[in-house]
Amino acid sequence: MKNSQGTKLTGKIAYVIITSLIIGNLCGCGISSLIPDAEDNVITQEQPLIPKSDDAGSHSGSIKVIDVDGDVHETSVDVIEESEAEDNRASLPESNLAQSARDLVMHSEDGFAYTELNESARNCYLEIYSILADMLEKVELSSRDTDEIDLAFRAVMVDHPEIFYVKGYSIGKYMSGSELRKIVFSGTYTLSKKEVESKREEVENYVQRCIASCPAGAGDYEKIKYVYEYLIRNNRYVPDSENNQNILSVVENGQTVCQGYTKAMQLILGRMGVFCTLVNGKACGQNGVPSREDLSNAENAQWGGHVWNIVRCNGMYYNVDVTWGDAVITLQSDDGSVSQDIGVSYEFFMVDDATMEETHESEPVVRMPHCNSMQDNYYRHEGLYFTAVDPEQFVRAFEAAYASGESCVFFKADSPDTFSKMEKHLFNDQRIFEYMGKTNVKYVEFPERNLMMISL
Repeated sequence: MKNSQGTKLTGKIAYVIITSLIIGNLCGCGISSLIPDAEDNVITQEQPLIPKSDDAGSHSGSIKVIDVDGDVHETSVDVIEESEAEDNRASLPESNLAQSARDLVMHSEDGFAYTELNESARNCYLEIYSILADMLEKVELSSRDTDEIDLAFRAVMVDHPEIFYVKGYSIGKYMSGSELRKIVFSGTYTLSKKEVESKREEVENYVQRCIASCPAGAGDYEKIKYVYEYLIRNNRYVPDSENNQNILSVVENGQTVCQGYTKAMQLILGRMGVFCTLVNGKACGQNGVPSREDLSNAENAQWGGHVWNIVRCNGMYYNVDVTWGDAVITLQSDDGSVSQDIGVSYEFFMVDDATMEETHESEPVVRMPHCNSMQDNYYRHEGLYFTAVDPEQFVRAFEAAYASGESCVFFKADSPDTFSKMEKHLFNDQRIFEYMGKTNVKYVEFPERNLMMISL
């Protein structure tokens, strides 16, 4: 068995009363390439399936700021004496900022974080959203609370993956003596207005191409699974990829990290009418793949910055980690030839909070929906979840996998005891040959996850 591990760049956001503040959630997680050695009928796997991230550090406050390149900038509070400053009201648009953005937010579910804010923060959110959407600068806000402004900005960025050209913001505090008279807000834009217009078209074309290939009549589960697989099969995890903190890395390069996967998932599902939001947090492990020690003792493992999605399927909420789904398993024969390449993992597709909390820790900008259902978990939905050794269930699972043209099938046990019994039934007792009608079978085991993968 060989194992190659991806690396990751992380970073966290910082608070705000400074002139030139760059804010960006820098995170990513490594993708594993697991290459078991083949025998006549058994391949065993000693490493877990899941990729993961390490932490490059985080800072918060008004002095040290980590930008998207990981550089630390020393900054200071921008205090402007009102008597010396030009009247900034001339830069305000004629229409009310909050009102101009309200229709864009309130007529879709893209504004989940918005709904979790209080009334004052919502008004600030709408103002900031209008500023960023129109790429304005030095616009006076109604709020004088820098913490509220920071929260509103972060909520906007959680809700709107289509704002891919903003990596932070700056504010100016206009003072009259010791009295704060107004605060002006500017986005930190990475592109010109002309460039944004062109790239918005690219993003829209990508979204429409993806949606066009989704099977007609697909329900919530089918749509979510389709987009999940589409993004994994059309992208590679590359830590230093260009624009890796936004969806352009997906649209233009097919090379991204967790921010790109997650924001693309959110944007596409939103267009398909499926609720999807973004969760900031951490994940356990280091150097790309968690060790057995990490998984068995996650509290003492190193944890790194990460993001994932929450979706709503048939009225219930589930966690989905697209990045950790992009785990590559390659089956290799004794002569070195590659016999099979399986690029999608479903271990963290449609799981509840209890499952997620084993390896993930959320640090959301706003309160997130509770995910307390496993009804549409991948293994349960597909008939691949075993609570006991059930020969008829094995038959149905293999028949379905063959009928759909799958290259492999995953079986998930509800406990280590069930996993051991399944292992004995299939491999020690060699019932696997009856189910598959073959005399040579390749399989990989992930006992840490009570999971096995059988090559078809």
